[in-house]
Amino acid sequence: MATTQEDKVKRERLTALAAVLLAFAAPATAGWFPLNSGTVTELSSVCFPADTALGFAAGGGGLVLRTTDAGSSWESLPSGVHNWITGLCFPVDAETGYAVASGGVIIKTTSGGSSWSRQSSGLTVDLRSAWFPVDAETGYVSGGDPADGVILKTTNGGQDWVVKASGLSDPVTSVCFPIRTLVGYAVGWQGLVVKTTDGGASWVPESSGTSADLASVDFPDDEMTGYASGSGGTVLKTTDGGDSWAATPTGVNDYLASLSFPPGSGAGYAVGNGGVILKTTDRGTSWSAETSGVSDFLRSVHFPVDDRVGYAAGRNGVLLKTTDGGAWVEEPGFRPADLCPSRSATIVRGVLFLGAGHNPIPPGELGLCPKPVLLDAAGRKVLEVVPGANDVSRLAPGVYFVRGAQAQAQAQAVRKVVITR
Repeated sequence: MATTQEDKVKRERLTALAAVLLAFAAPATAGWFPLNSGTVTELSSVCFPADTALGFAAGGGGLVLRTTDAGSSWESLPSGVHNWITGLCFPVDAETGYAVASGGVIIKTTSGGSSWSRQSSGLTVDLRSAWFPVDAETGYVSGGDPADGVILKTTNGGQDWVVKASGLSDPVTSVCFPIRTLVGYAVGWQGLVVKTTDGGASWVPESSGTSADLASVDFPDDEMTGYASGSGGTVLKTTDGGDSWAATPTGVNDYLASLSFPPGSGAGYAVGNGGVILKTTDRGTSWSAETSGVSDFLRSVHFPVDDRVGYAAGRNGVLLKTTDGGAWVEEPGFRPADLCPSRSATIVRGVLFLGAGHNPIPPGELGLCPKPVLLDAAGRKVLEVVPGANDVSRLAPGVYFVRGAQAQAQAQAVRKVVITR
């Protein structure tokens, strides 16, 4: 009987081990995958105000959608208008937000999108972009028709909108105030770039060096370094506060309708016609194409927190999502042939997996594969790790490093890992 019980325990252990190995041998998963928006209406804007779970999308016919489960499901909200909504902005949280639309329409919600009230812009031109730099009171809206670009400003949460720039040579498609309410940028058709340093009281034309129609502008970290995208695969970059702009090679000729640079990451994304998605990891110096899986015109992209979780929206109700920055990620497998110098490490839902090459040095011996440890961003040791699966679910999300102990005063290889939820 003892032998039978022992055999049973062994079988149970082997079954559990096999399940673990199968889990680690999962096939590769795509970086961008579709979400079910429940509509075929064109979506022109997507916005996740505070995190990656609660977000909004909007588009034709006054359509406003909301998700509270990271895009798994979407509900339609009553906007009270039938105009084509072209821009969304939730300045501080997911409760108070603004939407701009064709025909001079501006609407506001203070209930997380459940209800919207119409505001008076005093205009009938198409409005295309909204930006509130620091709070829900002071904000800017841009738009216009050919030969009549406009920029409006409010200082009282939209009760009053005042035209601050009018008669600009072309429609103003996008406006951005990087970190405060004084310095801002706006772009538009025919290479239009204008800048303000006095909170929108005056706008000065800047030389963009292009005649491309510009659709999106983003200054992710400060007032000096920014990007603009538009027709013909154009992406421009400035590092001197807009005094000069240089084109960066993208390798595409598609219209790039939207940019998103997660602050502090060095990464950026551009989306546009034909389902194109581009990514840079070196602050716009070079761009590589990613597989979107669609051919629909993508009009908006947003990475709300970091460079891993992002959303894109476009024609025919298309909504896409990535949870790994758009890259193809090989789920970790059991690889006994791993060599120590590779320091392979992968995060999978709270599990850090080290290949079999990460072996500790036997006591009293020297070797090439010292015992690795996990360090936080400040270099503090937070965990000793071993070959195979390591539970890191209790650690705070963020950047960590896997490093071996030092042997003979020689620093070992270091591998950066990112722990996410």
